[in-house]
Amino acid sequence: MKTKDRILDVSVELFNKNGVVAITTNHIAKAMNISPGNLYFHYDNKEEIIGELFKRMCKETYKIWSPKHISSMSPVQFVEENFDVYWKYRFFHREMYALRRKDPVLAKMWKNHMEKMMKLMKVLYRHWVADGKMVQIKNDKELLYVFESLLAMATTFLQFFESTEKLAGKLSVHRGKTHLVRLLLPYSSGKSKDDFEKFLDAEVSI
Repeated sequence: MKTKDRILDVSVELFNKNGVVAITTNHIAKAMNISPGNLYFHYDNKEEIIGELFKRMCKETYKIWSPKHISSMSPVQFVEENFDVYWKYRFFHREMYALRRKDPVLAKMWKNHMEKMMKLMKVLYRHWVADGKMVQIKNDKELLYVFESLLAMATTFLQFFESTEKLAGKLSVHRGKTHLVRLLLPYSSGKSKDDFEKFLDAEVSI
């Protein structure tokens, strides 16, 4: 693996474990057993590393949302894969508000990402309606409410649950999945609805 990629891998582990503020480029270099100069050869500063990690997260997310990938999985599997990415880059979901305020470049990237996710949700919605996995929502205002609620839930659940309840690690992820599936359930149909209900029944025992 290239040093540049290793820096990103180590950084995301440290950010997830300790938070972005507590970690410096010196910490990252030390964890990799390389000199700070070697790290700076690849990245100018911590903000650039964070930006590259954000691009990586977006790329992995868009792959899940690609039409070809969507058609090969059930809605439950789709939710599971998205939450795997959320967990992998969980520091973003814990700290994005503060990170955006500090870094205008990241703030712009985040805004563009949110706009793209809204467009992808429209594509996904049409796909699921056509496949009979979701009922058609004829009221445009209600449809927008569903999209915004899902996106707000998916991007803030970690920060919310970890700050308001005694939930650690993946327990907060399970709670996030449960709430998102509950939001989708009234609009699901056929086997997808059955799968969502089974998922919720299983989550009760966790």
